Amino acid sequence: MKLKRRYTFLYMPDDHGSSRQLHLPRWLILSAGALALALGLGSALYGVDVGHGGAWRPGGSQLARENLVLEGALDDLEVRVGEMGAELAVVRDIQVEVASAVNLPLPDDETYAAGVGGRGLMTRVTEVPGQSDLQLGDMGDVSRNLERMLRQARIQQQGYLAMLDTLATRASVRKQIPSIRPLDTGWLSSRFGFRNDPFTGKQKYHRGLDFSVPVGTPVRVTGDGTVTVVQSQRGFGRVVKVDHGNGVVTVYAHLDRALVEKGEQVHRGDVIARSGNTGRSSAPHLHYEVRIGDRSVNPLSYILDSYAGLR
Repeated sequence: MKLKRRYTFLYMPDDHGSSRQLHLPRWLILSAGALALALGLGSALYGVDVGHGGAWRPGGSQLARENLVLEGALDDLEVRVGEMGAELAVVRDIQVEVASAVNLPLPDDETYAAGVGGRGLMTRVTEVPGQSDLQLGDMGDVSRNLERMLRQARIQQQGYLAMLDTLATRASVRKQIPSIRPLDTGWLSSRFGFRNDPFTGKQKYHRGLDFSVPVGTPVRVTGDGTVTVVQSQRGFGRVVKVDHGNGVVTVYAHLDRALVEKGEQVHRGDVIARSGNTGRSSAPHLHYEVRIGDRSVNPLSYILDSYAGLR
C-alpha cells in the first residue's frame, strides 16, 4: 500500500456543532509515533534499572556489585559460624569427660544451652521482587549466634579454670600429706603400738616409729608444711615439729641438730635435721610421729613410697 503525503482527520463534536477537518503531513505523524515509542521504551528500561539496581547493565551498578560481595561474605561467615559451633560442641564433650574424671560438677544443660550457630539457624527474610536478598535480618542472625557461642566459650573457660584451681588445690593438699620415709637409710627398730620399754622393760604404748641410723644421718621432712617447734624437750631431746595443715603434724625427735628455724616453710624431701642420740634414748636413732589433732596415728599408714614395705 502506497503511503500518502498528507492525511486528513475529521473532527465531529458530540454537541452537533460544526465538524472540522485537520490536514497533517505524513512526516509529522511518523515523528510523533516514533517519539511516543521512544518515551515508552525509556520508561520501561528505567523501571527495570531502578528495580534491579542497574544489574541488567554490564557490571551492574556499584550498589549491586557491593551487595553481591556482601552476600558472598555473609555466606562464608555463616559457614564459619557453623564450623565454630561444631568445634565448641566437641570441646564441651571433652569438658564433660574431664569434669567427670576429676569428680567436678558442670553447669546444667539449660544454663549452657546458649545455641550453636550454623546455616540451619540462619533464616533469611522473604525476598521482595526487585530487591537484593541481603537483609539486615541476616546480619542480626549471625550476630546473635556469635553472641551465643561467645557465652558458651566463656562458660567453658570458667569451667576449665575451676578445674585447674581444684586440681591445684588437690595437688597442694597432696604435697602436705606426710607420705614419704623420713630417712634414706636405716632400719625400722620399733613400730607403732605397744612394746616393751627399753629402760623399764614394761609394756608401754609407742606413739611413733624408731629408725636405727648413725648419728648425723640426714632427716627429711615428709610433707610440705611450716616448722612450728625447734627446741630441746624432756624425753625427746632435740626435736623439730612441722605443721602440714588440716590438723596434721609430724614430729622428728632425738636429733643431733636442727637445720631449720621456727616459722620456716619446708617442702617434702627437704633435709631439716641430722639424726642423733639426744634425750631419753638408748642408742642413736630417729623417733618419727604423725599426729592428727592430739591423736598419734601409725605413720606407716601414710608412707606411700617404696619404703611402704616396712609395714
